[in-house]
Amino acid sequence: MPTQLGNYLNKLGVIKDHVRKLADVKKSRMNDLNNKSTAKPSPKEFYRIVYVAIKLAGLEDSEFVGAVEEIFPERPKNSLTKEFEHLPAEIRFLNKHVLKQGLVEDKIGMPENKISRLVNEKGKDLLAVELICFMEAMNYDVLDTFKEIYGKIELKSEVKENNENIGHN
Repeated sequence: MPTQLGNYLNKLGVIKDHVRKLADVKKSRMNDLNNKSTAKPSPKEFYRIVYVAIKLAGLEDSEFVGAVEEIFPERPKNSLTKEFEHLPAEIRFLNKHVLKQGLVEDKIGMPENKISRLVNEKGKDLLAVELICFMEAMNYDVLDTFKEIYGKIELKSEVKENNENIGHN
């Protein structure tokens, strides 16, 4: 049974093997991410797969937000900044950069102490949905933040070539 990611790629009508190759994801991992509900994408996998698929489908960057909504519809949607809106700008800036880990974990639905485990290199399992929830809670542009973290993905010639094959899964 397809995962939400698999359903989204099916809806776009892109050739998953082209997406996989351009996103630099191993075949078995791509299969799991598309078909096994227990397989959860890392932030980098999610960004690369979804962005490549959007480009191969000939869609604009603005579709990335729709993809997030479709793939993670039940994610927590909380703000980490709303309660500070009444404060002066410089205090809001400080608060934004000194948030307590427990508050962040609670607001974005992350297990307790997971940030500490990640920072202390005792865990490498940051999930795409967790990072997305954090970005949204901080009012960051999700796609721009992914680009800042992992770099821009350039697919000029591949997109033109693969667009001709869309719909021929």
